[in-house]
Amino acid sequence: MECPFSFRIGMTIQAFHGAAMVPFPPAVIFRPECCDLNHQAIARAAPPPIWMLALAVSGANVGISLLSPAIPDLRADLMATADQAQLVLSAFLVMLGLGQLGAGSISDSIGRRPVMLFGALLFSLTGFGAMFAPTIEILIGMRILQGLGAAACMVMGRVIISDSYQREEAGKQLSTITMFQAVVPVLGFAFGGMLADLVGWRGAVALMVLTAMTVLIASLILLQETRLDRTPPMALSKILGSYLTLLLTPKFITNAGTGAVLTAAFFAMGGFMPYQFQRLGSSAFEFGLFFSATALGYLTGNSLNRIIGPRFGLDRTAFRGSVVSFVSMSGLLMAALTDTAIQPVISFFLFFYGTANGLVIANVIIGAVRAAGPHSGAATGLCGALQMAGSAALGSLIIAFGGDVDFKLAISICWLMVVVGLVSAFLALERPARQ
Repeated sequence: MECPFSFRIGMTIQAFHGAAMVPFPPAVIFRPECCDLNHQAIARAAPPPIWMLALAVSGANVGISLLSPAIPDLRADLMATADQAQLVLSAFLVMLGLGQLGAGSISDSIGRRPVMLFGALLFSLTGFGAMFAPTIEILIGMRILQGLGAAACMVMGRVIISDSYQREEAGKQLSTITMFQAVVPVLGFAFGGMLADLVGWRGAVALMVLTAMTVLIASLILLQETRLDRTPPMALSKILGSYLTLLLTPKFITNAGTGAVLTAAFFAMGGFMPYQFQRLGSSAFEFGLFFSATALGYLTGNSLNRIIGPRFGLDRTAFRGSVVSFVSMSGLLMAALTDTAIQPVISFFLFFYGTANGLVIANVIIGAVRAAGPHSGAATGLCGALQMAGSAALGSLIIAFGGDVDFKLAISICWLMVVVGLVSAFLALERPARQ
């Protein structure tokens, strides 16, 4: 009988895990507060350090933010076209999205530790391959595999928190990781630009490899298995059926669609903005500093969301955020059309666009998951996949249309995406039932 696709992949990871297993069984904690109806203690594995999980979840941000400022340098060094250089970012994003669809279900069957180790090892080895890539084609190939490794680390970092902590504590720890994720791009854009100026784009990739190696070594030493009960692998047809159901659910589509287009616009700007700053005479490091305003804005938006979110509710907070994104992108478009889009002006509007995303993204993901009903697990993965696939597609489309040389065209396309997001957020609003 044909084995399910996820099971065959899982067995490959399990074989790697067998070679990497430490000789000691995982420690198990019996917490008095974790009891079933018969007052029997439920076992939980000792949680790994939160910094390790934060680093694992942030692998995707590291993979983009470090390399984005170095794209013009990379293109010149490898004699690549603009489309090829964009694929260095887009290929990573596509596989990051696809990898999220399978990593969670595989780990349910074979455990979290082997998937984390496999992902960190793949991220590390392909990072070395990317660092020494002699051609743009080899670099793109390494980035494809890097995206899969980063996806495994990202999903495992989140799900291990759910395994290791009670609901309230898990929420607190996840908030810590989310805050860390918001800070990483700020540092990543700056350090990526600085390394590109000092030692070239390969220096930015080297820092990426160092991050992946840290996750790998920490996982080998500190991570114990947290999935103490395993589930049989789900048939591929059943998984695809869940995704089809979600794609036919209007409330899921409007929420997930809002998050996807606003995220796509952000990542697309990371692909064409370096060329605009280069035309303005900025170094890679200066671009990294100015563009990090988006990440600072996202951090601000997340902080504001904690205050106004409970007051207005998920959908209305997300809609208000989408209005801010429309206003900020409209301002950026006006600056481009009037030839006043200099570095401080761009950075100013990017900050508010990032703030808007901080008000939108988390809320629409929760809205999409709530609309999914029994398919909440699949909804989480599909939201991430739509965001990454949309980002890759939009970034490649803009460059294909000449966005690397025509800033006005590039911003106009992003503006259209933000309009789509605004309409989608409006359609996602909860409306009182008619009497």
